[in-house]
Amino acid sequence: METIELRRLLSRRMVTDLLEQALELLPGVRLSVQESGGQLLAAVGEGAPTAAGPLTCPLLLSGEPVGLLVAEGSGVQEAAAATVLALLQQVFTRLLERAIENRSLAQETLERYREINLLYNIGETISATLDPEAVPHLVLAEASRIIYTDVGIVLLLDEAGVLVKQAGIGGTELEVAFELAVRPSLAEALLDGRPKILTLEPEDSGVAAVQSVLFAPLKTRERVLGFVLLGRLAERSIFTAGEEKLLMALAGQAAVAVENARLFADVKRQRDAIAEMKNYMDNIFASIASGVITTDVQDLVTILNRAAERILRVNANETMGKPYLRALPGLGPRIAALVDTVKEQDQSVVGYELESELPDRGPVVLQVHLSPLKDNHEQTTGIAIVVDDLTEQRHLEEQVRQVRGTFERYVAPRVVEQLLSDPDRVRLGGVRQEVTILFADVRGFTTFSEKADPEFLVGVLNRHLTLAAEAILAEDGTLDKFIGDAVMAIFNAPLAQPDHALRAVRAALTMQRRVAELHGNLPVTERLSFGAGIVTGLAVVGNVGSPVLQNYTAIGDSVNLASRLQTYAQPGQILMSTTAYAQVCEHVVARELGYVQLKGHSEPDLVLELLGLRES
Repeated sequence: METIELRRLLSRRMVTDLLEQALELLPGVRLSVQESGGQLLAAVGEGAPTAAGPLTCPLLLSGEPVGLLVAEGSGVQEAAAATVLALLQQVFTRLLERAIENRSLAQETLERYREINLLYNIGETISATLDPEAVPHLVLAEASRIIYTDVGIVLLLDEAGVLVKQAGIGGTELEVAFELAVRPSLAEALLDGRPKILTLEPEDSGVAAVQSVLFAPLKTRERVLGFVLLGRLAERSIFTAGEEKLLMALAGQAAVAVENARLFADVKRQRDAIAEMKNYMDNIFASIASGVITTDVQDLVTILNRAAERILRVNANETMGKPYLRALPGLGPRIAALVDTVKEQDQSVVGYELESELPDRGPVVLQVHLSPLKDNHEQTTGIAIVVDDLTEQRHLEEQVRQVRGTFERYVAPRVVEQLLSDPDRVRLGGVRQEVTILFADVRGFTTFSEKADPEFLVGVLNRHLTLAAEAILAEDGTLDKFIGDAVMAIFNAPLAQPDHALRAVRAALTMQRRVAELHGNLPVTERLSFGAGIVTGLAVVGNVGSPVLQNYTAIGDSVNLASRLQTYAQPGQILMSTTAYAQVCEHVVARELGYVQLKGHSEPDLVLELLGLRES
């Protein structure tokens, strides 16, 4: 079985990206992917080996191991490690299966397309030869070109109905022995007129030990004219059904050519049938999503399908027959070294990824696979180039990285996953929309900080801010920022939340309840309380900052008003604007505190105090 190397199926960059994403969930772990022979393909992380040993998962392809996924370090003992490793194994298995499918589909289509092209050309050549004495020699020459054979003969019925040898290849002695061995089988074939594959016993095949025989009748619609017979020696492989079909098609062309001019219409019909088959294969070939290009031994473009035209922005009619270096701007010069490698080493290059600039398209990311084209004698006749356009995929991956990098610090993990499922929903450039803003500030912290050591001070503050952050994230809020001893949160962005105001209310109440529970375990001197403000209104949300450092935040009067309300709130008090109360009035208990003149507003604002949730 052919040894499959991971590096020929998966790019190092793609493997590294997947390992890095998984590593974010497994601190203290080193992840690596190895070839089946132990060679390292990619590795990330710096986990040190432990006494428990590494976790490993084999990477299988059709049940055969092709590589190994390894996790080592202290983090492998965590419960999540095995789960993450199993998920990675599934991802790599699917990628490997897809790579093999794409590789096989392109190769099979190319081989089939080449055979149909060859058969079509042969048919035209034979059909153009109307001399019955020349056709048998031409038939054998063309048959041996598309089907490997050690010996071959053409027998035609003469006027007396006797089969007479008209042409042969393989040498006189071998041809005679071959004819004697197969003649007993032809009587039945004259009656049924069907091709056959025979296996001869050693004593039947003569001195030359011909073992496998393939013959097809030279048959018109009305009668059998003779046979074309091919043979292989014992050490060769036996003929296949596919070769039988090829020979039958070739024999049909030869029979029409042997027939006189009055049957020439049949020649045209069979030629048209092959032409239709060729067009059918052309359509299949053109429908492949990957760009497919072939070159001959002189590096001239011989095939270029529609997908290649679309990806490379070139016209097939203008590129056919031209050197690929000039005919494929943006790609040809970039793969010249790879083409030379395939020629010199007679091996495929799979999964080579490159970035280029294409006319009329601009920057693109392409993945190319190059393989030598072989004929039936295993002679290289050119190069097959398969091109996959990864530009959109890389763009989506960049969107995912941007979304993950922007929101992982601000929102709950489940919100990040929702954003990653559809990155296009996130508009980071700034959008005006309705949001609910929650500000909460630790009351009395300034006075408290004057009497406490810095280390102790930070510990107390972090305990309180942690409770606030957990309450906000539990309601899928966006944790905007910590401002000293205060915290700011946004609801209804980046994901739409129809009940955003109620989520902010629940977060604030949870915050106060958790603080009260914390106070039960703290001395009186360390008990601090939050004052909170909640406002619903329009704001501009998006990434704000410089290209070096940006934050996802909200800007607008509603943000300022929420900040002013929390400043006005007493310890343990939650104040709301009328706009926020209007959205949650059916769910909460609140009381009016009257009109308050807040900084930055020319008119007083009606302020309400949130007392709790209504009992359902």
